[in-house]
Amino acid sequence: MQAYFTIGQLAALFDVKIPTLRYYDQLGLLTPAKVDATSHYRYYSTAQFERLSTIKYFRALGVSLPAIADFFAARDLPKLKQLLHQQQATVAEQLATLHTIDQRLTARLTQIEQAEQAQLSVPKLVTLAPQPVLYLRQAYTAQDDIELVIAKLRERYDLAQDVFLGKITLSLSVDALRAGRFDQYSGILLAFEPGDQPKSGQQLLPGGAALQLTFAGTHQQAGPYYEQLLTMCREHHWQLRAAALETALIDYGITDDVSQSVTRIQLPITT
Repeated sequence: MQAYFTIGQLAALFDVKIPTLRYYDQLGLLTPAKVDATSHYRYYSTAQFERLSTIKYFRALGVSLPAIADFFAARDLPKLKQLLHQQQATVAEQLATLHTIDQRLTARLTQIEQAEQAQLSVPKLVTLAPQPVLYLRQAYTAQDDIELVIAKLRERYDLAQDVFLGKITLSLSVDALRAGRFDQYSGILLAFEPGDQPKSGQQLLPGGAALQLTFAGTHQQAGPYYEQLLTMCREHHWQLRAAALETALIDYGITDDVSQSVTRIQLPITT
């Protein structure tokens, strides 16, 4: 039987890259049985086979290299059980994170599909569900740079990277609606998505009846559609009860083609 194996032979036997074996040596995880003093070639014996198999097993379970080194430093059954329990807890956290990501992907796809399938420029009565939001009172016009306003919202609530495409909604006060100032927004809302954790300062936006209209265009084209909704309210003697909500369902964050933009207006009313 062959007494020693070169690093290349070991790499081929275990399907491990040579740089990886060298790195394991640097970390003290897998030290060669001997190193030629002249050529500095590494040679491994069968004694290293079981150790490399253990490393590969732990790596397949997602265990970090420092955790593996910690196990080898006190190699016994209690240490193995501790390592596996810790990794199981790590995997549970990863699964929860992946579940949240899956929820957000589903929500985003649903929003895009609803925008694509929406009957455009046709008002309809809807019932809005209560919605947890973060609100920033900030004067804004459709000509302003919304990214600056979003940055203020992030700073105000210490959101870091929590703001995702499609979660931003502009609010238009009842006074602005009645005065016909349809580009003078009073604030910006961050609507929570499935899987979002509660935030300090969050509010619950009341649900209830609303007049909704989805149109092809951006915030800058919203004016005539507000007129259409307000005319319908007057005809039916409906009263405005809260600020309008205006959300870009498809905008420049999704596509460079402005002609594909879709925006939704929701006008809370008392029927």
